[in-house]
Amino acid sequence: MMDVCIVGGGAAGLCAAVLCARGGIRVTLLEALPRVGKKLLATGNGRCNLTNLHVSPECYRGDRALLSAVLGRFSPDDARAFFASLGLVTYADPEGRVYPRTEQAASVLDVLRLACGELGVRTLTGSPVERVTRDGKGFLVICEAQTLRADRVLIAAGGRAQSGFTGYELAKRLGHTVTPLTPALCAVPVDPQSVRALKGIRLRADVTLLSGDQAVRRTSGEVQFTERALSGICVFDLARDAVRLPDTTLSLDLLPDAADTLQMLCDRAAKMPTRAVEDFLAGLLPKRAATVLLRTAYPGALTDPVSALSPAALRTLAGLLRDWRFHPKGSAAWELAQVTSGGVPACELTDTLQSHVCPGLYFAGEIVDVDGDCGGFNLHWAWTSAFTVSQNIHAPI
Repeated sequence: MMDVCIVGGGAAGLCAAVLCARGGIRVTLLEALPRVGKKLLATGNGRCNLTNLHVSPECYRGDRALLSAVLGRFSPDDARAFFASLGLVTYADPEGRVYPRTEQAASVLDVLRLACGELGVRTLTGSPVERVTRDGKGFLVICEAQTLRADRVLIAAGGRAQSGFTGYELAKRLGHTVTPLTPALCAVPVDPQSVRALKGIRLRADVTLLSGDQAVRRTSGEVQFTERALSGICVFDLARDAVRLPDTTLSLDLLPDAADTLQMLCDRAAKMPTRAVEDFLAGLLPKRAATVLLRTAYPGALTDPVSALSPAALRTLAGLLRDWRFHPKGSAAWELAQVTSGGVPACELTDTLQSHVCPGLYFAGEIVDVDGDCGGFNLHWAWTSAFTVSQNIHAPI
């Protein structure tokens, strides 16, 4: 019987352990923390958005050929069927996000953990791996308290986001490189002066990430203003490139459906000439957001009548409503990021996620240089990469 050692008891490691054990493989699962699945409990705000019906390579950053090959082997329906086989009931919301019926991430962890126990997976917690070395055709997996022998090793130790990053060091010692690591799916820090007065406000907008004058990507949704950052799912999906690319700007279009914003403002001004400037946008924007924009566009007192708004001020205000710019400043703290961008590059792996550098070594989950959008895509990568490894780990070296 083949012995497989899985380093990392997160989403990918647990899924791979279940699938490998179902295939008749003897599995030892090593987790550095006192219990498995800690990060899984925090996903989806504790609800665990475990996949998305709209999974496609376009929802990810990474090697397109690798993504197509791996994603094509395990669909969202396959993921739901896998969890159904463990006893988990799921449902999909109107946007295609799939959740456990209980709406508790603990339910997802429980069915994985219970399946590991029922299938005879040997789970060792509080067992950080210090080193993995070749031993003939197999491996030695060296922990603080013991050394294990394995025919194959799967490193599924997660990323740097919200955790340590031992897996990258293990990969490097086995001959791999690691691409630059940056936080992803997180708020984007900006100049605090530009957002401090807006703290707590939420605005629906189209958000465009610019690199210089070039539009890189556009998202839509609710933008949340914090004391030092822009947040919200639509911003999360831009965070990776906002940090990585040069000279980036986030542009907010607050009226994406407006045909002629300037004309709309002129008509509005004509209807309320005696109203105070500070109330000109009442009913269109929250008061504090309107105040910030009006102070930028109008040099006079906000107690002036709307009739005092000059054509130039109305043009400036129209421009701000369609292109309100914020400049990223630094990167988010790692503990606030949901996902790590970067990792073991695809060029060093086969399309079965086996190492080109060290045959018999496999990778799954966040440690690979693949990261997806918000909405269940990163957990789906964990499941599909684990499935790919489990189906091919029998292959001779």
